[in-house]
Amino acid sequence: MFDLSQLYYPITAKPAGAGEVMPCKALRSYIRCFWGTAALPETSGLLPKTALIGESISLSPEPEVIIPDTCMDIIWEWDERTGESEGFFCGINDAPFEVGQATESTGRVYFAIRFHFWAVHLFADDHLRDVLNVHVPVEQYFASFRRELGYRLGASLTYAERITVAEEYLFKRLERTVHSRDSLLNAVYSILKQRGVVDARALESTAGVSSRQLERLFREYIGLSPKKTADLVRFQNVWLDLYRSPPPARAMQDMVYDYRYSHQSHMINSFKKFAGRTPLEALAYARR
Repeated sequence: MFDLSQLYYPITAKPAGAGEVMPCKALRSYIRCFWGTAALPETSGLLPKTALIGESISLSPEPEVIIPDTCMDIIWEWDERTGESEGFFCGINDAPFEVGQATESTGRVYFAIRFHFWAVHLFADDHLRDVLNVHVPVEQYFASFRRELGYRLGASLTYAERITVAEEYLFKRLERTVHSRDSLLNAVYSILKQRGVVDARALESTAGVSSRQLERLFREYIGLSPKKTADLVRFQNVWLDLYRSPPPARAMQDMVYDYRYSHQSHMINSFKKFAGRTPLEALAYARR
């Protein structure tokens, strides 16, 4: 697969505190990052008062805001004292939400794989038609993960070992999976290349299939319509631009033009729908 990650880099609401670990180069077209609970190098004991890698640490009761990043996550959780484990799958989301903040060790360990939206179906055991805003047991879409990977993750003593084990498993899954449909990947490439600023007719032409067929492919393999996918990709590109070059370094009006919004209020309202905040409020939250 062409490395689509070269065209697109989705970020969280607090990128500086995300603590993400990049996968090996061969997996970067499929996996956005790994995150989880950091373990001491010598043992599997948790660091005192550590937050989840992938979330920033905070001593305040303020919840963590999760924004649509177009990714999907498998989160593995287990109790080090009892060995009991369970996994969850978080599908693609199209609205912001809040989660409680982890401020101290509870004896539970987390390890997560964050997938790019165009690659999740390569590792799933079922279609992804109903994954929008879902948080379900991992078996619902990835039964093989529990059978083939869960025990090995629990037996690993360090965070680095878990990444190694996960990467080995992901490579094996790719060896026996059916490849993506070319028409789907061509459309995704166009969306990413145009930073989400693409219309239905252009996508149809790029994919080489009718709009109806393309709609079916996107809902089957991604869980969203092509238009919603493009809207989320545009939002993430706007957010990345804002975060890297905040106003006044980058004039808001320039972004309105670059991302083909009708006017500045249109851009702000669209951004707020996905971030739950205005651009300036989102920047203030990211830097807290």
